[in-house]
Amino acid sequence: MKLKKFLDLLENSALDIKVNLPAPDFNIDEIDIKGLVSDSRKSGPGMVFACVKGDHSDGHDYAAKAVAAGASVLMCEYPLDIAVPQIICSDIRRNMGMAASLLYGSPLSKLTMIAITGTNGKTTSTFMIKSILENVGIKTGLLGTIYYDDGNVVEDAEHTTPEGSDLQRWLYRMVNNGCSACVMETSSHAIVQGRLEGALYDRAGFTNLTVDHLDYHGDMESYFKAKKTLFDSYMRGQWRAAVNIDNEYGARLFDELACRAVSFGIKDENAMFYAAIKGTSVEGMDVEIKTPDSDIPEKAKLPLLGDYNIMNALQAISIAWTLGISSSSAIAGLIKMKQVPGRLERYMINGSGSCVIDFAHSPDGLEKVLTALRSVCRGKLYVVFGAGGDRDKTKRPLMGEIATRLADSVIITSDNPRSEDPSRITAEIEEGARKNSAEYSVIVDRKSAIFEGLGRIGPDDILLIAGKGPERFQILKDGPIPFLDKDKVFEWCSINGKEVL
Repeated sequence: MKLKKFLDLLENSALDIKVNLPAPDFNIDEIDIKGLVSDSRKSGPGMVFACVKGDHSDGHDYAAKAVAAGASVLMCEYPLDIAVPQIICSDIRRNMGMAASLLYGSPLSKLTMIAITGTNGKTTSTFMIKSILENVGIKTGLLGTIYYDDGNVVEDAEHTTPEGSDLQRWLYRMVNNGCSACVMETSSHAIVQGRLEGALYDRAGFTNLTVDHLDYHGDMESYFKAKKTLFDSYMRGQWRAAVNIDNEYGARLFDELACRAVSFGIKDENAMFYAAIKGTSVEGMDVEIKTPDSDIPEKAKLPLLGDYNIMNALQAISIAWTLGISSSSAIAGLIKMKQVPGRLERYMINGSGSCVIDFAHSPDGLEKVLTALRSVCRGKLYVVFGAGGDRDKTKRPLMGEIATRLADSVIITSDNPRSEDPSRITAEIEEGARKNSAEYSVIVDRKSAIFEGLGRIGPDDILLIAGKGPERFQILKDGPIPFLDKDKVFEWCSINGKEVL
């Protein structure tokens, strides 16, 4: 797109902008605009560089670097002494999403947009919805914690929810690759920071709300209001929502959304989508699912573990139902779903027990995973876990108490300590761990902790490695280092002559 056309679109939009040109006779017809980025490292010829002010840095300080890399235009909050066209507007982070949408031809107008929000379950729910949609022939893109998928190419995720400019670029790629739908995770941080500006949704799901991110939001009421903003400000047309009414905040949201929402749960039989769990084994769960499609519950064996994963399945089924997909087709899509990386990712170790890798990094998440594994564990249940640095400290003793209450043996270790002393974090976890009688030890080095846990398990035992899931790096004070929990499991097996089944 030529710069002139892009500027015309901006001037005719709701954005309040001012354009500064290097000279009055500067020819804006000759400049091709190829994309809009907010990371100077992604800058290049034909790019608009948006100078976003973040918590730790200001994009205006990187404008010269972006231009040196080839950026043709700057989007900034005040004029800069750099000889390229400049689009001046307030709050770049909020406005760049809308600008990028115009640049990429409003890709969301060509997609059914589905957003999932909540403390836990977002990732698994998005994978489930994608599997259901593709099972009925709807090619679907995905944006979430683990990776971004444009329908043809998969790349590691930078954030749970992309920055507004990146979000629009991924939607553009999905459209070009023949996708008809996009399912994505929407974090509370992204909602508050304005990363969703320029995006609107046709369907939204609410998984739950539990203690997490209070270092950012301050209290649970503010956390809830951040989540509710998705439904208040970012929906379009005849939108619908699927809400977990087993959760107290979900029940409140369901009442406030009224006829826009459908309900799901495993406790309240009055939920529109209700599941009764009839049996559990390592292979999965036998359930009977009640839906509006029939008065007779559908029986199914889902390759899932844990009540919370049945909740995720109900959310996926209910959202699919609002899109006209029958519950039987949705269940078929769930049965075909591949294992989600880092979400109850299971490995059988020949001659030893089972190892499960999970992203659980909050008190609620850890409790749910341990409870699920306890229900199928025939021997002892072990857990290796830690807590992230520079994040909510209130959850650390809570996680310690949960671990020693539900597991037989606990190893407290390092997660992503960031700028904090890992030993201080483990000490705060210990405060809660001491409240129960289960044995626990502290091994700060995560690799050593994983190796120790694997060395302890016998044939009927299960080891849970929690907290990092599919993350490929461990973030230390001096920066990130390559580290994937799964790699450490395979490394231990190789050293000890064990086969992973």
